[in-house]
Amino acid sequence: MEKVIWVKSNMRTIGAKEDDGLTEVNKYLEDGWKVKHISASTMGDSIISGQAYIVIEKDE
Repeated sequence: MEKVIWVKSNMRTIGAKEDDGLTEVNKYLEDGWKVKHISASTMGDSIISGQAYIVIEKDE
């Protein structure tokens, strides 16, 4: 089984904890899922904001 999870980082919200999706990824990894693929890029013209998708998998 595979899942795709989008994560994002936006440094414009300094001081405010934004849900970036990594908590969800970490939960799956703790439950035995493995990272199959990661692809990342910047968001627009910003060099401090980015997004990624992470493909995780788990043998059934």
